[in-house]
Amino acid sequence: MAKEIIDRRVLRTLRWSLIIQIIFLLQISFSKRFYSRLLRVRHEFDPATFIPLLIIVAVFILLSFKDVQSRITKSIFLLILYILALTTIFSRQFIFTGSGQGVNTPFPLGQHMRSEWDMIFFLIIPLVFIAWQYSMREVIYYCLLIIAAEAVPLIFSENRRELFFMIANLISDIARSMILVIVGWIENQLVTLQREQHSQLVDANKKLRKYALTNEKLAQTQERNRLARELHDTLAHTLSSVSVQLEAIKALFDRNPVEAKKMLRQTIENTKDGLTETRRTLFDLRSSELESFGLTQSLRNLGKSTAERGGFKVDFRLDMGMDMLSNELGHCLYRTVQEALENIIKHAGAKKVSINLLFDAGAIKLQIIDDGKGFDVKQLKEEHLGIRGMRERVEMLGGTFTIDSDPNNGTKVTATLERDND
Repeated sequence: MAKEIIDRRVLRTLRWSLIIQIIFLLQISFSKRFYSRLLRVRHEFDPATFIPLLIIVAVFILLSFKDVQSRITKSIFLLILYILALTTIFSRQFIFTGSGQGVNTPFPLGQHMRSEWDMIFFLIIPLVFIAWQYSMREVIYYCLLIIAAEAVPLIFSENRRELFFMIANLISDIARSMILVIVGWIENQLVTLQREQHSQLVDANKKLRKYALTNEKLAQTQERNRLARELHDTLAHTLSSVSVQLEAIKALFDRNPVEAKKMLRQTIENTKDGLTETRRTLFDLRSSELESFGLTQSLRNLGKSTAERGGFKVDFRLDMGMDMLSNELGHCLYRTVQEALENIIKHAGAKKVSINLLFDAGAIKLQIIDDGKGFDVKQLKEEHLGIRGMRERVEMLGGTFTIDSDPNNGTKVTATLERDND
């Protein structure tokens, strides 16, 4: 406690309370003089009456210097509060009752007892600071000091004729000290509760920071997995297909050059498609459109830009609640629509496309419908790289993926995902 420096905001609050006490003491002093003149009672000037005021003013001035403020430890601050309390009691003895001989105080005993209770306010102020900055033990020490400071002058007083009033004052002092103990206990309990809540808040903030850090690491891991999955769906499949086809071309090159050249052209075409898909995937990984606009607006932007390139009209039926889906679901749906639209441009020759993304009986249902050429699904021996990528994305999230198409009757791509996965 001795080395801990008191916060300057605490000292600033104490200075404001000292200003109030100085004004109060000046008002009492001038009121006493005015009261004496009004009753035509002789009132001799006693310099001792200004000693408490000078002490409080001196403490106020000292606490106004920043150099002094920076050196006030908790032990020094406690001593200052004790001095202020004793000064308050001292001021009551001199200002209200008078001091020295030849001073005929105009205040009767009843007025003196009332003034003792008036001054309790300025005894509560140091008590509040002690209960605020220290433990309950210091509060009890403070209250015992008040009892002793008020009782000693009464016990050693030479005036024994007013024994009854002396006992009454002593009981009054003890009663006021009990009030101080109760006030100090309440203040100390409130401060203790506040400190416990602050400690709990600090612990909660630490846990929150740890949770945020864990969440960030988890997001990084998920993003790495997604990046690996995207590259696997595009670049890895393309290179694997090219490798197999080149091995076949190597085997056929001497025996059947015509077939080898045909396979070579197909390999070059697949390589270009794979390169285009890889570039589009990398661009999508860099893009933050989903984060910036949300799923529904991103799908509208994607549909409109693709429609301009493909020369078809596009209609949308999108539930606005889709913007609340998780990033993983949103990315899967976005990429599925993106791949389907690219296939429409390359193969369908459609004039009209509908994109529907709706909630259906607790599930998320996506449909991309076009009026293009269509194809026979049964004759599709091997799924195209893009179709396989769409299916794998949807099924990886526990959904289902289907394609319905007939020659000259268009194509309907349907993806259904459970909403519980969100």
